[in-house]
Amino acid sequence: MTLVEQLKKYKRIYSFYKTFCKPTFGDNYGSFRNAISYYENRLFPEYEDVIHLNSAMKWLERAHDVCNRKGISAMYLMDRGWDVAYPETSGYILSTFITYSDLYENPSFFKRAIEIGDWEIEIQTNCGGVLSNPTKTNIRVFNTGQVILGWCLLYERTQNEKYLEAACKGGDFLADTQENDGRWIQNTHCGARTYHARIDWALLRLFKLTGEIIYLNTAEKNLIWVLSQQNRNGWFENCGFEDNMPIMHVIAYTMRGLLECQSMNIDSINKLEILQKLTKPTKEINEFINKQPVRNTPGLIPTSFQNNWLTQDNHSCLTGNAQYAIYLYRLSQISNDSLYGEYADIIVSALKRTQKISVNKNEQNINGAIAGSYPINSGYCASSFPNWATKFFADAIMMKSNHKKGLIIKA
Repeated sequence: MTLVEQLKKYKRIYSFYKTFCKPTFGDNYGSFRNAISYYENRLFPEYEDVIHLNSAMKWLERAHDVCNRKGISAMYLMDRGWDVAYPETSGYILSTFITYSDLYENPSFFKRAIEIGDWEIEIQTNCGGVLSNPTKTNIRVFNTGQVILGWCLLYERTQNEKYLEAACKGGDFLADTQENDGRWIQNTHCGARTYHARIDWALLRLFKLTGEIIYLNTAEKNLIWVLSQQNRNGWFENCGFEDNMPIMHVIAYTMRGLLECQSMNIDSINKLEILQKLTKPTKEINEFINKQPVRNTPGLIPTSFQNNWLTQDNHSCLTGNAQYAIYLYRLSQISNDSLYGEYADIIVSALKRTQKISVNKNEQNINGAIAGSYPINSGYCASSFPNWATKFFADAIMMKSNHKKGLIIKA
């Protein structure tokens, strides 16, 4: 049996071989084994920020185009190719498009943001909730919150009432389905989770735009529950997917959601003293940036953490890293402490080295994208390039250059 015949028995490995290995290493088995190790563990050259940013934005354009500009493909999978459009992340990627359009005077991205917002309205359910997948009927409260963030921004920028109406319809759905103790249990991926703090951020944005007290009350009740899940050392219970240890993706979701709620400067939210409660987890995670990085690469944070902030992971969730860098830039703005920005810079530098920038046509579907994990074949979203990883990477680079100027990316 030839090498290619052997590989075809294992579809994912064969796809990896075609995309990454054959153009460089050919069909020799020994070379192929070396290639697997080479690409799986490889860090690429680091260029100027704008080169990495433009490559990431071109990939997001492609992920939009492959869905006929009806939402953005959830990810590129090495064994199956492009996935269907994903409502949740499309809803907040439009904020990245608007920010990039503003900073680099590229109106084509603002047009794409409008198209995404309109598509989200087209597929919004009658109850106001947002689907987990346009090909399924599952409604998710978290997805609804993320799309509300996008609609709020579009309303602010266009003053078109249809976006605010859609956002309010979603907000009413969230209020109607909330439990008395502030949790969301119905229409969730795996029950009540602390990363629902990002839903609270969306509801507070709605409150600011409409003055409707129901949105403030709904957010406040959930925030109280989220903060009740924090241990004395800063770690959050009910943060991870299912019963697994929380990964940096959802830890950063939780922390950014809490921070953005604090930043809204609402009296009743200020009384929760959120900023003070973020000090411990921030300190614990920052210890890994320089002192205990994955594979001795400063800025690559381990994927997950136990409740004592210890980990056995030898891989890194790149999505979570990018999210955490954005969180640190925002924390630097809010606290006026430049040290947080310096930590974020280290993370961004490491992320840039995981991004492959290539002119090889065989690699056009991954050129400029950020993988789910480093190394690519292990950990979170293994062997794939989720659109949210590249979105948060692009946000982190834009924040790096502009956070001192007051830039805020509102999703």
